[in-house]
This record gives sequence, structure tokens and C-alpha cells, in this order.
Amino acid sequence: MGAWGSGPFENDDALDAVGELVDGTFELDDLREALESDYLEAPEGSVALALVEIALAALGRTDPAAELDEVDIRLVATQFDDAAYELILRAADRALDPTASELFELWEEAGEDELAEWRSTAVASIEQLRAAITD
Repeated sequence: MGAWGSGPFENDDALDAVGELVDGTFELDDLREALESDYLEAPEGSVALALVEIALAALGRTDPAAELDEVDIRLVATQFDDAAYELILRAADRALDPTASELFELWEEAGEDELAEWRSTAVASIEQLRAAITD
């Protein structure tokens, strides 16, 4: 059974992305390709929300989560530019879209309280990243 929780790193897809950041195989192009569709699958939605947290840490807006202990945040910061932050925000916004996100649908099926908890955490981080890149 995989990991499943409302936090940005409480799922296998996000943790796999962190592992790819550690071993240097992570590609933002995968997220870009996922956005070419009108519907964002759950794995890509989970990765997008984790990337919001990673971007906040790279920008120095938050302390890196414990799940990022092995990630060289300074290296990530040099790899993320304005276009990368915009891509991450577009994907994260899509992950929260009730009409275009499998991840949203899964949380909706989990129940109203669970959906609200997941969504409020994600929205707060997205708003924080959006503010950070416009400063």
C-alpha cells in the first residue's frame, strides 16, 4: 500500500520526485508534458504540489521539509528560473481544479473534511509561492 496523506510529501509520487531530485534525474519537462492535456492525472498533481514546497524552500521562503533532507536546495534554486516557477504554479492550480484534476477527484471521494484539509494546505502554499515570485 502506498503513502496517502494531505501533506505535500505524504504520497508516493511526491516522494519519488524527491528521490529523482536527489539522484539528478528529475525533469520539469514531464510536468510540462502533463499540462498539455486538459486533465491532470493524480501523480503529476501530487508532484506539482510537492514542487510548490520545494520551490518555496529554494526561494528561502520556508525551511525545507524533513523529506528534503537529502536534496541540495541550493542546486535546485539554481535550476529553477521564473519559467519553472510559473510552470509549477500552473500545474498546482490545475491539481486543485475540480473539473480537470484526478487528484482533486480522489480527495473529493475521500470526504468533505479530507478534501478541505488537503485543499487548504495546498492553497496556502500556492499563494505563498505566487507572492514570492512577484516580490
